[in-house]
Amino acid sequence: MEKYRTLLESFEKRGKKPLALYLHIPFCARKCAYCDFLSFPSKEEQKIAYMAKLREELEWRSRDFQKGQYEVLSLFIGGGTPSAVPYEEIEKTMEVIRNCYPIYSDWEASIECNPESASKEALEAYQRSGINRLSFGLQSTQEEELRFLGREHHFSTFLTAYQEARKLGFKNINIDLMNGIPLQTPESYKRTLKNISLLKPEHLSIYNLIIEKGTRFYALAKEGKLPIPSEEELLEMDALTKEWTGKMGMSPYEVSNYAKEGFFSVHNYGYWSNVPYLGFGIHSSSYFQHKRWKNTNKLPLYLSLPFLDEKSRPSIEEQLCEDVQVLTKEEEMEEFFYLGLRRTAGVSEIDFVKRFSVDMHKIFGAVLEKQCKEGYLLHDNAHYRFTEVGMNLSNVLLAEFLL
Repeated sequence: MEKYRTLLESFEKRGKKPLALYLHIPFCARKCAYCDFLSFPSKEEQKIAYMAKLREELEWRSRDFQKGQYEVLSLFIGGGTPSAVPYEEIEKTMEVIRNCYPIYSDWEASIECNPESASKEALEAYQRSGINRLSFGLQSTQEEELRFLGREHHFSTFLTAYQEARKLGFKNINIDLMNGIPLQTPESYKRTLKNISLLKPEHLSIYNLIIEKGTRFYALAKEGKLPIPSEEELLEMDALTKEWTGKMGMSPYEVSNYAKEGFFSVHNYGYWSNVPYLGFGIHSSSYFQHKRWKNTNKLPLYLSLPFLDEKSRPSIEEQLCEDVQVLTKEEEMEEFFYLGLRRTAGVSEIDFVKRFSVDMHKIFGAVLEKQCKEGYLLHDNAHYRFTEVGMNLSNVLLAEFLL
């Protein structure tokens, strides 16, 4: 995507490197029937204690990289339900980020909101703190489908929150939707898309339901009690997605994301473009300086870590970070394709040479030639990208790039 390339080039010209931050807030009102994320209900005192510890971790980690070299290009506050914590805690956390991290002047700062907890006061606080992008977890506009999913809100609740956000001046709003959910039909999905089109959002994230082990939906499916759409209906829904996002003036830029011109998510696109990111909070992931790791998912352990005690620094790293992996050059080459081909723009031969100092055809030539002949890849202007058929089979095709 040309806009993103221009953005990265502006960093290079200034001798800077882009960095993304992710904050994981695991709390929610109740566990949805399909959710396998690390999230759970909690009391107010624990939420406040967690947010205080999250700010300590932000301050602690900020000492790990050269402030003069990196600038924060994007921030995403996700969960869980970030809007479930007191909005004052979000404001305090944003202040710590501004004080401890160098921020790019035109950064993207997003927060996930559930309609039932996105009050006017909360939205005002987010705006005051510098958040400029909202992501509403709606999933469907049909009441029966929302109830089966276990969502707390009604469509009317969402409309109130959405309209309030517009009144306050938020000009960059994403709406999360799902298809293939229980009780959904192509007709009901079409009604959802039509309702959304009237609101004119800038961005849509549309996910296919996946039945994950350990969820209530998984148990119901094993018992044959999960009324999900047929394969034929799912294909019809995919066609409706393409039709209605087009009517809304949106283009796909990644497997599940659609945006109007100039409103693709910088944070999402950075993830698929190998931009380094630091994750904060339990179970968050990081990718920084050729290394990947994940924070512990144990809340009591996390709350006990003495981040502000400089003497404890080595032991904190050992207790906090799990699944630490230093990536080899070959593994980073694999990820170049595995992540990059999920974007509709695909991958660039020039970018590969610039990063790895080798022609991609010397290593992946056979796979690239094969997938082009089979009609899964297109090659033009020194770029490779999936065809529509290839994108639908991407999970299988990407495995062929593993060395």
